[in-house]
Amino acid sequence: MSVLDEWTGRRTSAHMGPDAPGPDPADDVLLRAMADARDVDDFDMRHLRYFLTVVRAGTVSAAAQELRISQPSLSQQIRRLEQRIGAALFIRSSRGVELTAGGRAFLREIQGIPGQLRSAIAAVAPAPQVWPVGVCGGVPAEVLIEVQNGLSGRRVHNGHQAAHQPGAKLRMRSVDAADQGELLRHGEISFGIVRLPIPVPHVVCAVVRDEPLGVVMAREHPLATRPELTLRDLSRQRLLWYDEGCAPGFAESVPAHLARLGWNTVLHPADQDQPALFLHALRTTADLVALRPRRAVEREPHLVWRPLPTPRPPRERLAVTAVRGSHTARVLQEVSAERGWLFLAE
Repeated sequence: MSVLDEWTGRRTSAHMGPDAPGPDPADDVLLRAMADARDVDDFDMRHLRYFLTVVRAGTVSAAAQELRISQPSLSQQIRRLEQRIGAALFIRSSRGVELTAGGRAFLREIQGIPGQLRSAIAAVAPAPQVWPVGVCGGVPAEVLIEVQNGLSGRRVHNGHQAAHQPGAKLRMRSVDAADQGELLRHGEISFGIVRLPIPVPHVVCAVVRDEPLGVVMAREHPLATRPELTLRDLSRQRLLWYDEGCAPGFAESVPAHLARLGWNTVLHPADQDQPALFLHALRTTADLVALRPRRAVEREPHLVWRPLPTPRPPRERLAVTAVRGSHTARVLQEVSAERGWLFLAE
């Protein structure tokens, strides 16, 4: 008899006495979990990872390359998963794969499992943790250092005692904000660093930096000699701006804010991960300006910064995100209280 069976037997016997209280809802939850676990004893977690990777990649060949396994092997594993479930998950064509109705239903139900399992392990693991962190383009180094210091040096409270969490490590990598929501849900990253707002449901955010945006231009720009700009000055300028995939939500909300102010600018999308390309575009295009917080460019000798002609300029809010209700979300809330970050639960 297992420890769990023995525990359940004792609980059941205790409830059978004449003065026993009614059923404990916690017992019902545990018994249902035990029954569910027995039903999926032969289920391999690798199959979930393979399935989720194929969904995101759109083709079996691209997923196989990402997983570093052969395409025939991945196709075989997907067929085994479909046989285990008893239904087709994908429609295969020369263009790639699409989810069947059953595949979409399966995705809805299982996409949170890897993240939940990762959170459960992280909640009790005594060994040093390594948290993968997705970072959107153009985040200043000092923000990354602030996040590193906050999450890796968080304090853990035990009764009236508080001590620093030992050995927690972050592994940061570049991930477009448009992809971070899916990677968070699948447990492939523990935290994301993005510009708010982001159109991603079921996440919590902690604002690490909140600054007003101003106009950035090359020192050679015709407007650079003016200490103040007007909306009429800006109306003739194009705006060097983010690709939508790089900063969804933010990339849309800021131009909309400018339009309400009266600046209906023409956008000039560019790769924001490359500072050299950003600088090159501004220095070689006469009618091009950008928007940045002042401190982001104040040390660049080839650029000048001017405030927008409004008392309510759009702002850049850089935030750390995590899946709502997860262990990492609780960690983020604790760190926010310690570091003075603004924690947003909705």
